[in-house]
Amino acid sequence: MPEHYSSTETHLMIVHPRYAAMILSGQKMVEARLGSDRRAPFDRVEPGDIVYIKPTSQPVVAKATVYRVDQYEGLEHSDIDRLKELYNNRVLGDEGFWDAKADASVATFITFEKVTRLNDEQFVPAELLKPSRNAWRVLSQLRKHTQAA
Repeated sequence: MPEHYSSTETHLMIVHPRYAAMILSGQKMVEARLGSDRRAPFDRVEPGDIVYIKPTSQPVVAKATVYRVDQYEGLEHSDIDRLKELYNNRVLGDEGFWDAKADASVATFITFEKVTRLNDEQFVPAELLKPSRNAWRVLSQLRKHTQAA
């Protein structure tokens, strides 16, 4: 059982509609984020955090609790192949996904629990729903940025 944290972050994760459907069905319980820099969710998501799940160009469809986070940095091409072997039975990425991530230097694997379907966005914090090019948003990060402006 995961530890309980006194403060949790709230996130919005934008995914391909196919992956959102697999998360809702329980087929896919791990989200993989691989890239060339340490942007969110790297070092920003922890067990106990809340993640809203939004398919691309659609409303938010689910809310989940983060159960576990595994992070890697300083990755090379051979490391990506090992991560694919280790995680793909839970990530369910196709060859195109892994090919596109072959040059990644950082990776975050987020395991979800308590995935709940949402029928509307009424309870999703409005700051998370503002248009942005970021496929992962952190509410506290948005509030700090807004307050500093």
